[in-house]
Amino acid sequence: MEKYNFFKNITKNKVLLFLNIVFIIIILILSIILISKSFPSVNFSKITRDQDNNFKFTNPILDCEDINQSENTYISFEKINKEVDSLKDKYNVKDASLYFRDLNNGPWVGVNEQIIFSPASLLKVPVVMALFKYAEQYPEILRKEFMITESNVQADLNQNITFPDILKKDNKYTILQIVESMIKKSDNAGVGIVINSIPSDYISAVFNSVGVPYKDVDHEVSLSVKDYSGFFRVLFNSSYLSREMSEKILNILSQSEYKDGLVAGIPDGITVAHKFGERSGNNIYQLHDCGIIYYPNNPYILCVMTLGNSFKNQESLIQDISSYIYTEIDKEKKNQ
Repeated sequence: MEKYNFFKNITKNKVLLFLNIVFIIIILILSIILISKSFPSVNFSKITRDQDNNFKFTNPILDCEDINQSENTYISFEKINKEVDSLKDKYNVKDASLYFRDLNNGPWVGVNEQIIFSPASLLKVPVVMALFKYAEQYPEILRKEFMITESNVQADLNQNITFPDILKKDNKYTILQIVESMIKKSDNAGVGIVINSIPSDYISAVFNSVGVPYKDVDHEVSLSVKDYSGFFRVLFNSSYLSREMSEKILNILSQSEYKDGLVAGIPDGITVAHKFGERSGNNIYQLHDCGIIYYPNNPYILCVMTLGNSFKNQESLIQDISSYIYTEIDKEKKNQ
């Protein structure tokens, strides 16, 4: 008996019709992909977290189920995008990027989040994370003392935003005290000491943990708001360091003395674990502020990076964005 062959029994017209249908399906699929890429990145996740209340700054994920939706979160992309553009015009800021992430359920919204900036002092956070990772195995490193030298002090001379009572020349400090000054006051004097106290692969491992390419300490890493927010995400989730070490770092970050960015946009009494960074040259200023805002029972990451020609104007833009985000969340929560 001759084996039935489908293709031998259909006409040439049917073949052409079949191919046309396949072609149309392919075009439709490609169109859907292209259209979806043009919409804001808003992703949702159903997350189960540790309910241990003995920790203040961290809340690890126990389970995560991804849920993708096309509609916006309570932080509307259209509204926040319009707000950012309006503030850029108001304060004459050349570039501004924003990344928001709800740490309860995982939705995130980005505005110009693909723009790359010089992170400057923001990089102190992954350096400290590397040190604390090393300290998990060698805890005595945090008690080790170092003398601050003239060359250490020189590293602070090019800063625009400064604070009193930074590390003093010819004084001895433990490396933990140096870290606290690095974070709370953005003190540059001890950065080299910290970097030289641990193997270099500890620093590269921190960047790898959030998927950011890293070469070495002599080559500054350029980052986007979304890239940088990864460091705060892994601290909050205790997914890179132990929970105790993550708590320690976020606790230090919550004591930052810089209050003119994210902190200025929210009510007093709300804890903010954050780090700012600034860079200037040729009348171009970069000012950034990124961290976790601990809105009651609904903490969120907010990272804002800016480029312009006035620190004061850029601070005002960051303040206004922080205020806008907080107000939107507050309205939503009070209506629930």
